[in-house]
Amino acid sequence: MGEFGHDDGSWAVTRFFRDEVFDAQKLPSNLGVLYGVGVFAGAVYFLEHYAELLVQ
Repeated sequence: MGEFGHDDGSWAVTRFFRDEVFDAQKLPSNLGVLYGVGVFAGAVYFLEHYAELLVQ
């Protein structure tokens, strides 16, 4: 038996994505976090490139 009781022969990163990111019960929350990060990144991009439109 592998470390922490996993004996499926998969890598730790693969197990993490399968168990924590793509799990059906956690997917709506993870998509919400992804949406929030995307909005934040979009706001940073907008402010970096178009800040002069906000300040006159």
